[in-house]
Order: sequence, then C-alpha cells, then structure tokens
Amino acid sequence: MAKRKGLEHFKLPRWNDLPSIDLYLDQVLSLLDEYLGEYLEMDGKKIMTKTMINNYVKQKYLRAPVNKKYDRFAVASLFVIAILKPVYTIEEISKLIKLSARVAGPETGYDQFCDYIEQAVRHAFEGTVMPKIPKKEDQRWILWNVCNSFACQLYARNIYLQSHPKNK
Repeated sequence: MAKRKGLEHFKLPRWNDLPSIDLYLDQVLSLLDEYLGEYLEMDGKKIMTKTMINNYVKQKYLRAPVNKKYDRFAVASLFVIAILKPVYTIEEISKLIKLSARVAGPETGYDQFCDYIEQAVRHAFEGTVMPKIPKKEDQRWILWNVCNSFACQLYARNIYLQSHPKNK
C-alpha cells in the first residue's frame, strides 16, 4: 500500500510549532490527524478518538483540560501517545513522557523525541543504521531505543503487512 507522503519524510511539529493557545478536543484531533493521519491510520481506523483522550484524562495519563481546552504539554503528550501506542502500553508511554520531561524539560524532551522519531523512521525506510548514543546510562539511550522500536514496527506494517492480503 503506497502512502500519499513518503514515510522517509515523516515530520512532526516541534514544541514551538504547536499552537500557543489552548485547543478544544476537536481541534486537537484535527491537529493529530493533519500530522499523523496519513502515516498511522490503519484499516480506516482513526489514530485517536475523543473516547481515547477522555480515558487518558480519567486514568491520569494526560493532563485534564482547563475549560475544555488542552494546553501545549497535553497536545505534545498526545502526539507521543499516538505515535507510540501501537508499540507500548499507555502506562509505559506515560512513564516515558514523565522521564523525558523530568530529565530534559517538556520543550526539549518533546523536541528531542521528534528528532529521534524522524531519524529512526528515515533510517528504517532508507535501510541505514541510526547512530547510537555513546553512553547507555544516558537517558537519551532509552529514547533512542523507543524511537527505533516504533520505526521498525512502522516499517514492517507499511512494507509488508498492509501490502499482503490477510491470511484466512
């Protein structure tokens, strides 16, 4: 199945590219779909729904909206959740978001995640190897591996699984 955009050109909005004003749920969903829909939708299923987001808030994996609006940190967290949920549980993703925000701060942590995800996807689809982080105790090592696991899953799904008929 050919994607409308080449996956090797997968691009995410950086922290400063995210809207500076808080967004209503429908606006958040539109933003997620604009950036991720072509890449992550599978079999016509939306990458994120109102129910999913409401459940993440109820379970305290996502900041609650204020006056029904989601702040920039919540929007960035939803990008991370939408990208990683095919590979990790929401509990694991929540821990990774908290680790990244604690170690690097929300803005830097999110931008670093975007950089690594884009590099990992590009390398997966070009058949090249992503350079490793030199020290395994470096927190970026975890993020590097998380991003590579997503890229490998995305590659397998788009190159093989979606292009072959389902086995019956």
